[in-house]
Amino acid sequence: MKIVEHLSQITVALEELKIPYLVMGGHAVRYYGFNRETTDHDLHIPADAGRKLSDLLIHTSVFASDPPTESVTWRGADDFKRYVIGTLPDGKEELLEFWIHNHLLEDFDILYQRREEGLYGGKTVTFLSLPDLIRSKETERENDWQDISFLEEILDQRNLANAGDDREAVAALSALRSLKGLELAVKKELTTNQTNIEKALKNAPNPVTQAILLPFVPHVESELPGNEILPSAFRKHLIITEPVSSRHLALVEATRLRYKRSMQDIDRADKEKRL
Repeated sequence: MKIVEHLSQITVALEELKIPYLVMGGHAVRYYGFNRETTDHDLHIPADAGRKLSDLLIHTSVFASDPPTESVTWRGADDFKRYVIGTLPDGKEELLEFWIHNHLLEDFDILYQRREEGLYGGKTVTFLSLPDLIRSKETERENDWQDISFLEEILDQRNLANAGDDREAVAALSALRSLKGLELAVKKELTTNQTNIEKALKNAPNPVTQAILLPFVPHVESELPGNEILPSAFRKHLIITEPVSSRHLALVEATRLRYKRSMQDIDRADKEKRL
């Protein structure tokens, strides 16, 4: 059975149990448009379902005849559960992993409100939203950051494609994370509206977005809250830099690297606390 079809079967089991779920990890990356290989099945479920999951799965049509084998993990069963559900063609174990609490994400109920549903493996599947998927991958692992680089471009393209009025343009600009997204915003002439850029910059939560937008409206710099990732030394260069110049793009990438390292440190600290 293909790995995508196997995920669909797993979601059938959860639906039989009436357990809401959010697909994350490699399957979600594939769903959103980056066609990379994946061998594990990663899902997020509510805490109450996680506490009794092992007993529940064996009563579903999918796992009744071939019960999954639970593995012990360093994260602890209250946060994370891992099961072996088969063997892959290369001899590796096929893993089914459930996040119950994820230190990078908000509570399940909030995430579920932002869910996206779409066809995958021949059935409708519920996925972690694209912004939440990006956040879930801000770990210390380099391969997660490779996923992020593609997912950010996809998110920017989605947002900018829907930027039909000023409100939508501000929302798209305030979430801008990629250089391809910046290129598209310039092409669509969204960066010529100073009022929209000002609003977007003031609403932008991410320092990478701030670095992208600041050269367009340098007078807003004094109104931005301070942060360690985009310190005053960086801002001084950004406010005198020509927008979309090679210097501007280099400063954006330098900010992105600082942001990445900061997020990796946070994820590493969480792991060290639990080991």
